[in-house]
Amino acid sequence: MARVGFDIDGDLSGQVALVTGGSRNIGLAIAEGFRRAGARVCIVARADSEQLEAALETLDPSGVDAMSALLDVADEGAVIDLYERMADRFGPPSVLVNGAATRPHESFTELSLASWKAVIDTVLTGAFLMSRELFRRLPASRQGAIINLGGLSAHRPKTDRAHVIAAKSGLIGLTRALAEEGLGRIRVNAVVPGLIDTERRPGQSNPHHGEVESGRSVGTSEDVARVVLAFSDPRDVYVTGQTVHVNGGRFMP
Repeated sequence: MARVGFDIDGDLSGQVALVTGGSRNIGLAIAEGFRRAGARVCIVARADSEQLEAALETLDPSGVDAMSALLDVADEGAVIDLYERMADRFGPPSVLVNGAATRPHESFTELSLASWKAVIDTVLTGAFLMSRELFRRLPASRQGAIINLGGLSAHRPKTDRAHVIAAKSGLIGLTRALAEEGLGRIRVNAVVPGLIDTERRPGQSNPHHGEVESGRSVGTSEDVARVVLAFSDPRDVYVTGQTVHVNGGRFMP
């Protein structure tokens, strides 16, 4: 089993999980949680093959119950090919975590169409393509789950993030739409992390988010992973179309 720093109660034995953006930070913590719960896992990243291989070694040194893939989630052909390779090795995924993201800060007046499209493609188009394949391939007799990782800026807007806010807001809409499409078979929910202590900002607040408010500590990747794992539990068939915030009280809808 993988080395993880937290415990979960669920049993995901027999499940196959696919995590985009799974080579580091929140995505890797989620993948570690899946492995600890007994699921077989595929992690996906767009770049940095060395980091991806290191993450795979962490998940499963034997290479039997985990796999990895370099993938542009907005490339339809590549997404289809990944699902086929997973089916050959593990069977079709029953759990999908759409965590692939890019979050550049760019002035709205200087924002190029190329930058706009790059963010929309990674966050929203990628989630659409990945989710559509799960819907297409999951056997009718099986239950499935999709968890979309949202962004706090879609609920508490910031300047210089128009493309990110639009993409993450669209992801919440996609969550609700797919929950309706999957009623009774595929649960679809969103988890929105707040200020999380990752390798991108170790042990300190992100300057773009301002100072940590009094009484509200920075969260961990494992805090987010626990909620994602709960949404993945096949016993919890009555929760779908929901958005849960993991932010220490920074935003209370």
